[in-house]
Amino acid sequence: MKTQSSRPKEQDATVDWAAELCQESAIHGMPYVSRRDLHWTERLFWVAIILASAYYAISSCLSQWNRFRDNPIVYQYEYLFGLRKFSLLGITLCTSYEDQEHVNQVINETWGLGPSNEKTPYYEKFLFVLNRLQYNKLDTLTPYENDSTLNNLNYVGMLMKLQEKALTKDAELGLAPVITEDGLCQTNSQLNRYGNPYGKIENMNVKALIECGVFTDCFMTGKPFNSINTHLNVYLHDVNEFMLPDDLKTIFYDAKILSSFTFELLVNPILSGNDVRNLPLAYRKCRYKDENNLEYYSPYYQSLCRLECRIKWALSLCNCKPFFYVAAVEAPVCNIRGMLCLHRSNWLEKPCECLPPCIENTYAIISVQEQKGGDDNYTGESFERTLIVKMFLPKMGMKRRVVFSTDQLIMSFGGGIGLFLGASFMTIYGLVYLFFTFLFHKCKNCIYKNKS
Repeated sequence: MKTQSSRPKEQDATVDWAAELCQESAIHGMPYVSRRDLHWTERLFWVAIILASAYYAISSCLSQWNRFRDNPIVYQYEYLFGLRKFSLLGITLCTSYEDQEHVNQVINETWGLGPSNEKTPYYEKFLFVLNRLQYNKLDTLTPYENDSTLNNLNYVGMLMKLQEKALTKDAELGLAPVITEDGLCQTNSQLNRYGNPYGKIENMNVKALIECGVFTDCFMTGKPFNSINTHLNVYLHDVNEFMLPDDLKTIFYDAKILSSFTFELLVNPILSGNDVRNLPLAYRKCRYKDENNLEYYSPYYQSLCRLECRIKWALSLCNCKPFFYVAAVEAPVCNIRGMLCLHRSNWLEKPCECLPPCIENTYAIISVQEQKGGDDNYTGESFERTLIVKMFLPKMGMKRRVVFSTDQLIMSFGGGIGLFLGASFMTIYGLVYLFFTFLFHKCKNCIYKNKS
């Protein structure tokens, strides 16, 4: 029995695993390292050759990996004219209109004061500030920081009441009221539900999407605020995005008080090939709308990602969100002190890591024509403010194309290892097999030792 139990130990002890590795490996030069009939200097020479080859093989693989990670795609122009349709761009109109009648009504309904009360002018100034409040101008609320009568109010409802006359009913534009970072506005964005001022995240009635093609007139026109003279800010953006005031992809124009504008724009599409989706997200550096990673919004759009980023950062800094964010319904809404807390915390300085969409449209201004009506000094007949937006389709478009895919990365690894070491997939398999065999024998030796 002792002879039988000691036999595996004797066999394992006689195995020269280093020589076995050299003999079994298909790497160039490895068999020469284990040959006892060669001079030690020759064997040392082969070791140096193998180490140098391994260094250059690893270096080649790392350079290919960096190329795959940093530049797996390229942008190329391709002919598009007449090959596809584009959605007409979106428009968002913002104004700070209020009239004395509605100001008095809001003050009476909120604080129970009449026009003759001595405190009424104070609240009139507050409503004036509130109606012009923007996400990057929260410091204008500083004079009202210690006034508890201004807390826990329905700020959005107050804005809706103040601008009741300014909410356009123009059927041609087909806009719906929406609360944005620029205050109360009106938009035809298909994401208008995320700015619904009525307290529900649901779509409002806006003009249906207009598909523009070669044989389709691609324009929209309307006459907003014809009955009132009010300053107007015009934002032109992708109809499938939510308007962000200072976004680089949003075109802003100050439409003044009594000016008509004709905008001519060229759409610049960015497309993606089918193989782009197969790349890892971190390498293609864009996201498809069905690859949503947002908590408060869906589907994925870059504008929604930035809104969520600001909401979460506001909650982490001051435990509240500004009233102009409809999403995150359960989050507490900031009072005056909360919004001043955000301003003093520099909450807008946090960078938001939001990938652009893999398929998107951007716009470039070709020309802007303005017709003035005299503004406040105009004494003639009522001037009809008209907005005309014309969109021209492109003949060429930009497309993301994969130039270094995952299978090409694997082949480049194989080419580099094969060139310098002469190894292949079967070589790696043989080394792995030998490694596990070595572990198996070592474990078996331990077992026999414990039994003895």
